[in-house]
This record gives sequence, structure tokens and C-alpha cells, in this order.
Amino acid sequence: MVDFVKLLIKDYDPLKLEGNRYLDFYDNINLETGEIKTINKKGKRVTPHKQAYYKDLDFRIYETGTITIAGSLHKYYNAGGHNYNDFDFNAFLGVLKDLQKKFNLDLNKCILRQLEVGINVVPPKPTNEILEYSFLHKTTPFEFKYNSDEGKYLQAKHSQYIIKFYNKYLHYKKAFLVETEIMRFEIKYTKMKKVNAKGIFTLQDLADKGLYLFKEDLLQEWNNVLFYDCTINHKSKVLDNYNNPIYWNRQLQKKSHSAYYKHRRKLSELTANHSENLQEQIRNIMSEKVDFLNGRGTRFDSLYIGSIPVPPLQEITAKINNVCQVTSLNISMQRDDSFLLSHTGLNYYYKTDKKIFEEVKRKYLSKTW
Repeated sequence: MVDFVKLLIKDYDPLKLEGNRYLDFYDNINLETGEIKTINKKGKRVTPHKQAYYKDLDFRIYETGTITIAGSLHKYYNAGGHNYNDFDFNAFLGVLKDLQKKFNLDLNKCILRQLEVGINVVPPKPTNEILEYSFLHKTTPFEFKYNSDEGKYLQAKHSQYIIKFYNKYLHYKKAFLVETEIMRFEIKYTKMKKVNAKGIFTLQDLADKGLYLFKEDLLQEWNNVLFYDCTINHKSKVLDNYNNPIYWNRQLQKKSHSAYYKHRRKLSELTANHSENLQEQIRNIMSEKVDFLNGRGTRFDSLYIGSIPVPPLQEITAKINNVCQVTSLNISMQRDDSFLLSHTGLNYYYKTDKKIFEEVKRKYLSKTW
């Protein structure tokens, strides 16, 4: 359930992190002038820092002494390779234990600055159809994106969090044997007010209180999606408007939103009484999936890539033939007898995770390659 985190590490000696055998830090230097970069690609000023990567986690030590860690705990579990499969609470606890062991982290001093919770589910209809008919989140229009490698995305930004859902199948089908439709729905908390209100401030709090606290958030935010159900079977003329996102945007542009809420209630009535109610079906699937991931339900749609289920946490790696013996990266997308990262694996990371690709290029590839 937990995926991306951004952590502020308190009371940690930067020299100890720099000397850690799992990390290879480097400065962000302008190769032409030899100066440390203070401006990023977007033209914004940044604090100079040293940086290292390990299994999708980005470790940074700033010249001020501040230390941050950011990245996907789910991908870390899969040796940095993917976040397609199921990642339950026990796996999450295993990742925390591994971080403690390898980096000597005190989880009480790993302060949450951003947190992403989400689930992968098998929807009752093709994911792209669901994306096509999801128009708004509350009163915020979804931003529709398309990427040839990662598929279709819908995203709605709010002041404290971002709602995002997309076709996970398209993301990984080019590199893995994906056997089913996968829809991912997630909440990214960019401000910690809602998370702190649950009594969660640190990684230790997440471990102690569990992830079940986020179930109602996920279900409520899915309910907040304005979704037109294409299975509605009714002769009402208003449906010609309701299946058009422009119509809903025009309702929101009026000074009063009363008409918008009136028609939204009407759509809900038509959906409840004259359709397969896909949104409710997906809500129920999400509810069962959250229960399962938190050990409160039965396994009903285990997600996996090829024949590789979620592995037991032993150094957070899959079988040895699925991990590169040099880089420790997941190479499940390569031939079964592979034991080193090859062109196939490099091409996969180039398309799906530029951060990992750039780190491999910097550490292992010659200028010729």
C-alpha cells in the first residue's frame, strides 16, 4: 500500500552515511566549469548536495547537513525493478527492517515529508475505459496525460494531496509477462496535515499504527471521482450531457455550484438504479484489497509479473537469477538464465525509470557505451 516516501533524517552523522558500503555518493558538478550546480533543469535554485541511489531510493546529503531519503519502498522491495505486484504490510515491515540493518536508521527519526499510498486492482472493465469516463475529482478537473511507455494517467492536484490513477498494465507489459488488466489508484500526500492527524509523523509511527488507517481515505477519494458509467441503460436525455466532460466543466464555471451538485446527484441516482454501477464495484474491490494487504482478508487477486510472486524478504531480492550480480538490480525482464544486467534490462530501465538508468550509466558504463 505504501509506495513513495520522502523522509527527513534527524540526528544522523552525514559522514557515517557517506561511508556506508551500499552507497556511492557524488557531487552535482557542472562538467564544463567544475562548479557545483546550484540551478536545476527548471531554472530553480537548489542547495548543493551529494547524492547516491540504492534500489530506487535517492539519498541526499546537503551542505547544510540535512539528510533526505526519497523513493519507492515498493520498488525497493523488488530490488528497484517495479511496483506492479502486491506489497502487503508484512513486506513493508520487512523493508523497514532492511533499511535499519543496512543504513543504521532510527525509524523514530525518519520524519515523513511526503507519503504515497495506493493499491493495484483488477477492474471489472478495461482500465482505459474507466480513465476515459472519469472527469473530475471533487470539483477539480483531472489532467489527462499519455506516455507511450507508461500509458494513460489521470491526475488531480489539491492543496495538500494529489489523486492519481492509471493503467499499470501498459507500464510494464513491454518488459514483463503481465497477465491481467491492472488499475492503480493512489493518494500522494504532499503536505502532512492529514497524515499527522492520524498520529503518524515518522516511519516508526507507520509501522506501529499500520496502514489500515488509510483505507477510508482511499475509498472516500475514489467516491469523490465524478465517473460516468457507460453501462447506464436509461432513455433520459440528460445522459447526452452527463457523458461529456465539457458539460461538467461549464457547470463549475458558473458563480454558484448548486447546479453542478444537483446534476451530480441526478447522475448518482441513474447510476445506482440503471447501471452495473462500476464505481461501486471498484470500490468494493479496493476495500477487499486493502483488507488483504493489511492481513484482514482473504487473497483474491494476487498480482504478479510472469511467474514471480511477491518473494519472502531475504535481503529484499528475488531468486539470484532475477537479480544482477553486479548492480543488484531486478533483471526479471531478461532471459531466465541471465545473471548480469544486459541491453534488454538497460532498455527497460531507460524507458521506465530514468533515475535508475542514469545511476547505472554513471557507475558502470563507459563513455563509449
